[in-house]
Amino acid sequence: MGWDTQIIIIVENIQNEEREITLELYQSDANSYFHNGLSFAKFKLCSDETKVLFFTYERRKYLPYWAIQDISLKYPGKYFTAIGSSLDFNLGPAGIIKILNGEIIDSYGFWKRELEVTEFLENPIPEALYQWFGKDKLEEQLRELHLDKQPKKWIQDLDLYAENIIEFTEQQNQQFIEIVNYYTEIGDNWEEIKLTEDVI
Repeated sequence: MGWDTQIIIIVENIQNEEREITLELYQSDANSYFHNGLSFAKFKLCSDETKVLFFTYERRKYLPYWAIQDISLKYPGKYFTAIGSSLDFNLGPAGIIKILNGEIIDSYGFWKRELEVTEFLENPIPEALYQWFGKDKLEEQLRELHLDKQPKKWIQDLDLYAENIIEFTEQQNQQFIEIVNYYTEIGDNWEEIKLTEDVI
């Protein structure tokens, strides 16, 4: 038995490789699933003249960390954050991995309901998720508060995200809700990468 999970991949510190990385992500795994559910690729220019790529698609079961690791090795210095909406079992917890230079530097699980937004991964808003999960953004700051009880590690195949949960407080939940509501209202300035025309 399988289940569907929405995959979100954020790639930071890009100069001008957004289309090449998008094509790599598509060819490595997403092409088998890209038309099954919500799928798109977008990028934006940051204030320091680097770019951020946001890539999402729905696939069966697992978060394809192996494919993302391989791509990360080809693009040293690019910071990959990958999130799956349900990784261990149907309606199970979401999970996150962070990859730099082909190495998984952190991973953990979290319950979507703790953030009180039931569809924030299934219907992703790029700017809201980037402002929460991006490098040096709020999630990373909150992650530091849990290091004594939950050190950074790689949750490997035989381990479960459900057994490595980080719980967000009510106040932290509210911060996330405010971010989602704000960017839902004002929209964003991300530019779409049309896969059929731009990179395939």
